[in-house]
Amino acid sequence: MNNVKDLFGETLFTILNGIIVLVVGFFIVKLLRFGLKRILNRLPINTTIATFLNSILTAVLYLIYILIVLNSFNIATDGIVALVGSVGVAIGLALKDSLSNIANGIMLVTMKPFNVGDFVEVNGTTGTVVAIHMISTVLQTTDNKYITIPNNEVLSNNIINYNAMTTRRLDLVVSCSYDSDIKLVKKTLLDLVEKDSRIFSDPAPVCELDVMNSSSLDFTLRVWLKSSDYHAVRWSLNEQIINKFNELNIEIPYNQLDVRVRK
Repeated sequence: MNNVKDLFGETLFTILNGIIVLVVGFFIVKLLRFGLKRILNRLPINTTIATFLNSILTAVLYLIYILIVLNSFNIATDGIVALVGSVGVAIGLALKDSLSNIANGIMLVTMKPFNVGDFVEVNGTTGTVVAIHMISTVLQTTDNKYITIPNNEVLSNNIINYNAMTTRRLDLVVSCSYDSDIKLVKKTLLDLVEKDSRIFSDPAPVCELDVMNSSSLDFTLRVWLKSSDYHAVRWSLNEQIINKFNELNIEIPYNQLDVRVRK
């Protein structure tokens, strides 16, 4: 009879102890979650990373909480821990590529090779960065197509950020025939550049005869300007150059073949 009373008392104590741990632990987890969220928000990290870390750490907190509650009810947790570990390994293998993308996403928002709004070239794709997600990066091309690139492909390839610097150098190759006056060609190109207010005078524009091809003289024209003006200036100069060359009768060569017949 005493043994039954002792067993009943021990069981009652275990149940009461478990209920106390269950209730108190629940409020402790809530406090820890609140404190964790405040700490992550104060850290100098991206909001996406903060949200992701908060989700992971919250899941860990609840897992520890559940194991402690089960222990307080004298329920063996060794099997549960082993099961969770096995499931974790299986999930990790199944989501290997996704986890790799998430890790690379964290590196992207931490290293910041580009920001939303930058015009970039990634793995041969050129466009404006629309969004940087944990799994992928979204680009909007100039013809208004949205392209989603996995983050592991973004970091495993060369990244060209055209907005990283406020200024940029424009190189134009201008060809003319061997019959052209070299001084006149150089003066004409530099005069066109000087009239464009978008082109910087410092560093000074450069125009030199660069290559003597089989059927043309190739001049290299180099100017500095704002990165935002790059394409507009390039298109404008191309149009002005061909119009000016036609006005001055400076021949613009094209591929041709001279055939001589000997008797």
